[in-house]
Amino acid sequence: MTHKLWILFKNDLTSSIPFHQLFRSGKQSNGAKVTAIVLLFMGIFLLSYNILTAKTLTGLNQANLIPSYMLSVSSIMMLFLSLLRANGTIFDSSDFEQLSTYPISDKEIFISKLLHLYLFNLLISLLFSLPALIVWAPNTAASSVLIVLFCITALITPVIPICIGVILGSLVYRFAAYFQQMNLIAVFLSLILLSVCSYFMIMATKQPDDVQDIGTALYSQMTSMYAPSVLLQFDSAASIFPILTFVIISCLLLMLLIYIGSKYYRKLNLRLLAIKTRNNIKQQTIKQRSIFFALWKKEMTTLFSSYNYLLNSILGTVLLIFLSTAFLLFGPEKLTTVIPMSISIETMTNAFPLFIAAMLLISNPATAALSMEGNKIWILKTLPIEQKSIVHAKLACTFSLHFIGFSISMVAFVLRLSPNLEQLIWAIFIPLSYSAFISTFGLMLNFFYPYFSWKNDMYIVKQSPPVLISALTGMITVFVPLALIFFQVIPLFLIYLILFILLIGLAVIFYQWACTIKFI
Repeated sequence: MTHKLWILFKNDLTSSIPFHQLFRSGKQSNGAKVTAIVLLFMGIFLLSYNILTAKTLTGLNQANLIPSYMLSVSSIMMLFLSLLRANGTIFDSSDFEQLSTYPISDKEIFISKLLHLYLFNLLISLLFSLPALIVWAPNTAASSVLIVLFCITALITPVIPICIGVILGSLVYRFAAYFQQMNLIAVFLSLILLSVCSYFMIMATKQPDDVQDIGTALYSQMTSMYAPSVLLQFDSAASIFPILTFVIISCLLLMLLIYIGSKYYRKLNLRLLAIKTRNNIKQQTIKQRSIFFALWKKEMTTLFSSYNYLLNSILGTVLLIFLSTAFLLFGPEKLTTVIPMSISIETMTNAFPLFIAAMLLISNPATAALSMEGNKIWILKTLPIEQKSIVHAKLACTFSLHFIGFSISMVAFVLRLSPNLEQLIWAIFIPLSYSAFISTFGLMLNFFYPYFSWKNDMYIVKQSPPVLISALTGMITVFVPLALIFFQVIPLFLIYLILFILLIGLAVIFYQWACTIKFI
């Protein structure tokens, strides 16, 4: 690695994950520590889960499938994450304008961005490959050659998902660059790609009725969901050649990507920068009807001006609209065949409010609304308005997204499940209480841990303490009542009543804190 390339990679990594703040004092240090703790907790949880999965395969006498299974599952996860992270990291990066003035080549910039994606995906790969190595090697008495090849393959595995993500991301931006609302079109196309990939993954998990051996079923699923896994078999010495073939193909794809990507990197980014500059000029003339409307308009403009921010904010709402529309068109009978467990219509009707709430929890721009001000935070500091007005506008942005998805889901709920009065009441009040809770909680966390000196909004949108804490809290607040409903521990009325009172009470407290916390 050249000296220039190392500096680019280090600066890019520092701006995306500011772990250097861990050893400083103040709010920035506290935020970095919270991020590190949450990421460590999530890593330990995934590591433990994968070890249990590997031991389960061993108990089923399928220990020889552990390496290929773990590498395939991690590759599928990295493929989805690469599709979400390639745009905004490599293309339409916020630091392109600055980097383009330095005496460095496009190839060095492009490779440094690829290294950023590779490091992120490598951490995901290790969370799967380490449990496989710990359980598989002792239980199968694997040869040292296969173990070494497995370690090399684990390091190479992120390459193909990255190549696919970057190629599809470049095509998305290349097409979206022809439209005025570039970010909206890019997000729309990205969601279509994710939906298509998810559809084929789900269809690949279905097995014919004549399959009886679990090893054959798992192998068939892996190769159907991720074709390169055909080459990732570690059961005998005969597997060495296919594994080496996989490594060689990955390296060739990477070299081809570097050659083509560095050739068109500047051209595509300059076009994206020109469109963004033209849009910013037009956005300067905004008619102000009221303080609230002007601030809300500003929040919506900020939302649609960032690909990462927009994709992360509307993902849950789009999923809710898509699934509610499918539910409305096909009904509960056909959709339950996709779920690998038996669920009655009554249970589905009772749990539907939590399904809506879970989708709303994913769409929460409030967790990054304050930090997205960036170096323009001085504008909010100097405006002659109360902090309460700023809080209202940032919450209204989240509520606007939630209302769209909530309305469509309610239509599907009423027409397809025909709920009684009690079920209808909870279907209205439970999602609304979740919306109020997660929005105020996320915004309050962002006021606690603001971060304005970012160079790439990827960290603010996906890895900042408010985003991680609110996501983890949201999962807990959904899974606990959902488990109580499925296992019928306590009556449904009591579950939802306690949940509603608790969430609304916390939302009021968080709102008051957000209005009083000084971010200056």
